[in-house]
Amino acid sequence: MMPSLMNDREFPVYRVVLDPGHGGRCKSPMSRHGDRYNTLSKTYLDNFKEGASFAGLEENQIVYDISLRVRRILKNCSPDGDYKKFAAVLKKYTDEEPDRVNIVTSLSRKKSISDAEADALEDPNAGYRLFDYPDRRGIMREGRLSKINSLRPNLVVSLHLATDGPSDYIAMNPVIAAPYDFLNEGLKYLRREKKGRAFYSNNRLGDWFCESHRRSDFEWFLNDVSVYFTGCPLEKDRSVSGKFKGYRHNMVSWKYTDNRGWESVARFHQENTRYSRNYMDVVPDGRFWDRERSKYEKYRRDGGEEGFGGDNAYAAYEIIRYMLFSLYKNRRDYGAMKTGKPYISIWIMPVHVNAINAYIEIAYLRRRRDRNILATSKNELAEGIAVGIYSLFSGMNPRKEPFTYLPKGKKIDMRKYDVSDGRSYFDEADD
Repeated sequence: MMPSLMNDREFPVYRVVLDPGHGGRCKSPMSRHGDRYNTLSKTYLDNFKEGASFAGLEENQIVYDISLRVRRILKNCSPDGDYKKFAAVLKKYTDEEPDRVNIVTSLSRKKSISDAEADALEDPNAGYRLFDYPDRRGIMREGRLSKINSLRPNLVVSLHLATDGPSDYIAMNPVIAAPYDFLNEGLKYLRREKKGRAFYSNNRLGDWFCESHRRSDFEWFLNDVSVYFTGCPLEKDRSVSGKFKGYRHNMVSWKYTDNRGWESVARFHQENTRYSRNYMDVVPDGRFWDRERSKYEKYRRDGGEEGFGGDNAYAAYEIIRYMLFSLYKNRRDYGAMKTGKPYISIWIMPVHVNAINAYIEIAYLRRRRDRNILATSKNELAEGIAVGIYSLFSGMNPRKEPFTYLPKGKKIDMRKYDVSDGRSYFDEADD
């Protein structure tokens, strides 16, 4: 276990993990190269997601490159860094001197691999999978989620691109996970314990991510409610599908995994237990579900500075605002870029880390203006991300300028995540 850094030095020290999406390759067969390894069936339940690509551009390479540039900038505000250099960057964005903090930055994965490199490797996705997986000798290895939690970060910044998106998502878009209470309302609706859809349609979280137009956003919401509580999606008629997606909290090495030997109980999917496949009688109990109902998860995923989405949404929006401000300050054409609507679902990364998670779709590769920004302004995007991260920890009054998307500059109150003297919720996942 890593020692706590918070009280070791003159200035508070915060841990940040930069999480560039993907990195590996989608290869056949899925039985060897997939992700989401299910120890019940001893099979992979999903193909490895290698990310978006278009016109020779690949998401996994671009976001890794941006992450390296962010880490290079933030190194100057590490405990042994050259803070004067970092302070010179901050002066572009504020007329005041922000509170001094130190930031230790890590990456969640190694450099992306090419198709040729993947073909030469026995397991090209080792080190890139989100979930734990067996090596060729059958020994379980940590996926990226487990590695991130072992670093006990205060903040994880997940950077992604998409090939294309809905017309009303022309922007930089946060990706957030709904809180337990909202999902539980959906469970009550499925069980006919709740009448009417007002809880959904009148909520800022009601604009749910649609996997396709074959169903409405509300039906996709109900589908994800079933996956969240049971591991099983729904058919169009709301009957339970046979396509089991696994118990995701048991695919990660962390405090909230069920007790050893859970598979021998779960394989029967007994009704009126946490392992039931039927939303009508599933009982969400145990360490993971206690965690989901905790005040700390409400801080991360509910309410907050944006009015919804908790600290996750605020961190993502604030970093987006600083990216846009950086493009503006550095005289780059940010075109149609703006702070956009959030994607809302039961996304893996925002749920399965204890850290505040700023998960951002930066751009869309089919859009020419977005490609131009990615081609010409990686340094400016990285600077905005780095300054935004710093502001989340220190607080910083941004310079007043005639700019539509000025950051709020309010720091996140990390004290509310304190669990006991010298320990925080961020430390808990790796116990």
